[in-house]
Amino acid sequence: MKKKILLLTVSALIIIILGGFFYIYNPFYQGNDYEPNIFQINDIEVNDFTYILQYDQYNSKEGVVEDLKTTPFDLIIMDAFYDTTAWTQEEIHSIQFNSKQPKILLSYISIGEAETYRDYWDQNWDADNDGIPDNTAPDWLDIENPDWEGNYKVKFWKEEWANIIFGTNESYVDRIIAQGFAGIYMDIIDAFEYYEGIGDSLAPQKMVNFVQNISQYAKSINPEFLIVPQNGERLAELEGYLDYVDGIGREDVEYEDNWKNSKEECDYTNQYLQTFLSAGKFVLEVEYCTFPRFINDVYTSATNQGYLCYVGPRNLANIQLNSNFLPD
Repeated sequence: MKKKILLLTVSALIIIILGGFFYIYNPFYQGNDYEPNIFQINDIEVNDFTYILQYDQYNSKEGVVEDLKTTPFDLIIMDAFYDTTAWTQEEIHSIQFNSKQPKILLSYISIGEAETYRDYWDQNWDADNDGIPDNTAPDWLDIENPDWEGNYKVKFWKEEWANIIFGTNESYVDRIIAQGFAGIYMDIIDAFEYYEGIGDSLAPQKMVNFVQNISQYAKSINPEFLIVPQNGERLAELEGYLDYVDGIGREDVEYEDNWKNSKEECDYTNQYLQTFLSAGKFVLEVEYCTFPRFINDVYTSATNQGYLCYVGPRNLANIQLNSNFLPD
């Protein structure tokens, strides 16, 4: 009798596990009808976007250009470089204006960390590669991010770092403008949280000031140049911040990969993102979940919140097309 009960119990557990797995990872799952939101961005109707930073799958620079020219996505977030070679103005123009409706191209730029694979990096700043800047390093350079090899925290309020980001012909933003991008997608905005966490209560305001300076400078050259931070939505609390950005990108609103965020986490994030919408800004939600049911969940939730959504690989190495949510 005991063996029979044990067998039934084990069988029930197997059925529950398999049922749960099939519920989550059902390749035949069909989601709800999808009607994306629409934002008017620089007089262009945008109802979808994609995000690609790595080009390892391509055999050539020309292959990337051709793929991006033909993709139907309205807005593309991409790196300003193919490997270490900057895109030419002609290449950017051909991607933007190859279809009936122009695309919006935003160039990725990290303003809160220094990256060792960028041309401004000097190997002597950390010659022994121990993650701690050497004595010869500039005083704005801080320790390596333990979660991202080759990315070093920076004291972003320092003038010398600002000069690398914008203000001269050799500065990052200036070169992006010269390439013909429609704007910048600024990562590591939330660098202020690190410095706030180690005792600098003014760090959030310092980041607001930095973004303001970048925005005013870029828009003095091109008034329609788009300033789009990624993450750091809490800065919307601070006076003036929303006046200097055109939208926001936010990763992991609903999921951390395939792990669902708590309702409290989602509500906390969404309350700030709604502030951007209320101010007439666009919101781009980026998720990295892989199961069909989860993908449906985030597109549906984002649409209900008033955002645009894109689900792609976390390494951002290719343009992902998700069934039921294809770009038009």
